[in-house]
Amino acid sequence: MMSNSIFKGTWVALVLAMNLVAPQWVQSAEVDSSAHVQSAPASSDPVLPHVAPHRGWSFKELGLTPTLSGGRLKPFDSFARETVLFETGSRKFESWEPLDLLFSWIAFPTYWETRNWIKISRDDVKRQLGLDESRMIFSPDELLKNSILAQYAEQMERKEPGSMPPGAEKNNPREQELRTVLDKISLFHGLVTGRSWLLVPKVSAEGWGNLLEHTPDAVPIQKSFIQLLKAYQSGDQTEFEGVSKQLRQQVQSAAPGFDSSTQSKMEAEHLYQQFRPFLYAWVFYLIAAIAWVFSTVLKNSNSLKASVALGYTASVIAFVSHSVGFGLRCFIAGRPPVTNMYESVIWVSLGVMVFAWILYGIQRNKTLLSVASFLACFGLVAGDAAPAILDPSINPLVPVLRSNYWLTVHVLTITLGYAAFALTFGLANVALFQIARRAAKQKILAVNQLTYRSMQFGVVFIAAGTILGGVWADYSWGRFWGWDPKEVWALITLLCYLVILHGRYTNWMGPFGFAVGSAVSFMSVVMAWYGVNFILGAGLHSYGFSTGGTPWVLGFVVAELVYVAATALVHRRATSK
Repeated sequence: MMSNSIFKGTWVALVLAMNLVAPQWVQSAEVDSSAHVQSAPASSDPVLPHVAPHRGWSFKELGLTPTLSGGRLKPFDSFARETVLFETGSRKFESWEPLDLLFSWIAFPTYWETRNWIKISRDDVKRQLGLDESRMIFSPDELLKNSILAQYAEQMERKEPGSMPPGAEKNNPREQELRTVLDKISLFHGLVTGRSWLLVPKVSAEGWGNLLEHTPDAVPIQKSFIQLLKAYQSGDQTEFEGVSKQLRQQVQSAAPGFDSSTQSKMEAEHLYQQFRPFLYAWVFYLIAAIAWVFSTVLKNSNSLKASVALGYTASVIAFVSHSVGFGLRCFIAGRPPVTNMYESVIWVSLGVMVFAWILYGIQRNKTLLSVASFLACFGLVAGDAAPAILDPSINPLVPVLRSNYWLTVHVLTITLGYAAFALTFGLANVALFQIARRAAKQKILAVNQLTYRSMQFGVVFIAAGTILGGVWADYSWGRFWGWDPKEVWALITLLCYLVILHGRYTNWMGPFGFAVGSAVSFMSVVMAWYGVNFILGAGLHSYGFSTGGTPWVLGFVVAELVYVAATALVHRRATSK
C-alpha cells in the first residue's frame, strides 16, 4: 500500500496543477489519438474520449519493466497493482487490468478527473466533508473543489513533525482516512504529470528519476514512453507491445546492478502477481473442507471413498499452492514474509495445515483435516477479500526488523503458536457441537484429545516465542521486558492456555469445560494478534499498527461467545434431566 506521506505542497498549488494543461508528452501524443475520441456534440461541453479497457493486449513486457517504488526494486506490474489498490480500495477497478488503468489515467486525465473512483469508506469522514454518505466513491474533481478538505489540507501543511501533544491519540482512524484521501489525490496528480513514474535509473542515493527528469540518461526512456503513449491512445496494439519491450530493455540496461538474479526476482514477482497462488489455495481448501465433512456422514462405501479421495486431493493441491505462494514471497522479499497482518494471516493459515497434517499422521481422524481446511480457507479468504485492510504489498523491513535471524526465530515461532491455537479453537467448537447434539462419548473424547494435543503445540511455541521476543527486545531496545501491550497480551495468552492445560491434566475440567475453555481462550489470541495492532495502536510494536476490520472482528467474537453460551445452555438442560 502506498505511503501516507505522498501529499506535498499547498492545496492551492495542487488545485492549480490539476487544472493546468496536460504534460507535454500527453499533448504531443493526443495529436494522433483520433481513434479513441468521439465526435463533438453540439454543445459547449469539452470533448471527452471514449475510454475502454484494452482487451487482448499484452502488458507483460511493460509489467516486467523494473521500477523503484516503496524503497525497493519491483516489476512495474506490482507498482500498478499497489497503486490501483491504494487509489480505488480494490484489486481491480471495474473490468480494468491495473496496468491498463494506469496508462488510461495518464493518457486521458481529463476523463478520469470527473469519474468516480476514489473510495472513502468512513461515514464520519464523508459527514465532515459534507459528502453524500450513501456514496462510497468520488471523483478527484469534486474532492479538489471541496472547501472543507482544502482547509484540512492547509492545516496539515502547517503542522510540524512532533507537534502532537503528550497523550494525544496516535492512531485516529478518521484522521488517517482524511490523510489517505489527500494522498490519493496527490498520487493521481503525480501519475498524470509523470512525477510518480520512476522509470529513469540513477546511481545516486536519491533513488530513480521520473519522466520529468532533464538529464541525458532520461531522454531515451522519455522518447520510448512518448511512443508507448501514442500507441496506446491510437489503439495500435502491435506498436504498443513492441515499444513496451524496447522500454523494458532500456530501463534494465540503465539500472545499476541489474543482473540475472535481479531479473529472476522480477520474473518471480510477476508470476506471483499473475498466478495468485493463495486464491487457488483457498478455493481448494474449501473443496477439501466440504469433502471431509461429507466423508464423516456418508454411509455408502463408494461415496465415502470418493469423498475421502477428493478431500485428500484437494487438501494436497491447496497445501502445495499455499506453500508455493509463501515460498515465492520469501524469495521475492529475501526474508520471511511475516512483517504485517496480511503476511501473518498467510503464515498462520499455513501453520494450521502443518499441525493438522502432523496430528493426522499420528491419529487418523478426518475431523482434523476438515477443521484445518476450513480454517485455512477462512484465513486466505480474509486476506484476499480485504486487501485495503490487510495490505498484500511486499514492502522493505522497518529498521527494527532488519535482522533475519531474530525475525525468523521470534516472529515465526510466536505466530506458529497462534496457528496451533487456531486449530485448537476449531476443534473445540466441533467438540462443543458434538456435546450439544449428544454424540457418542468416544467421538467426543477423540476430538477432545486432538484439541489437547494441538494446545500443547501452541503453548510450547508461544512460550518460546515470548522468551525469544524478550531476547530480541533486549538486543534492539536495551531491555528484556517493558510491559508493552504486545508483550502483555502474549503473556496473557500463554497464561490462559496454561490454566486450561493444567485444568485438563488434573481433571478439574471435564470434556465440556475443556472445550469451552479452549474456545474462549482464543479470544486472547485475537487480542494479542489483532487487537493490539488495530484497536489499541500503542506501544513499541508500532511497525505493525493499522486500522480497519474492527466491526468484523467484534462480530466474530460476539458470534463465538453466543455459540458457546448456546451450547452451554443445551448441555445444562441435557445434564439436568
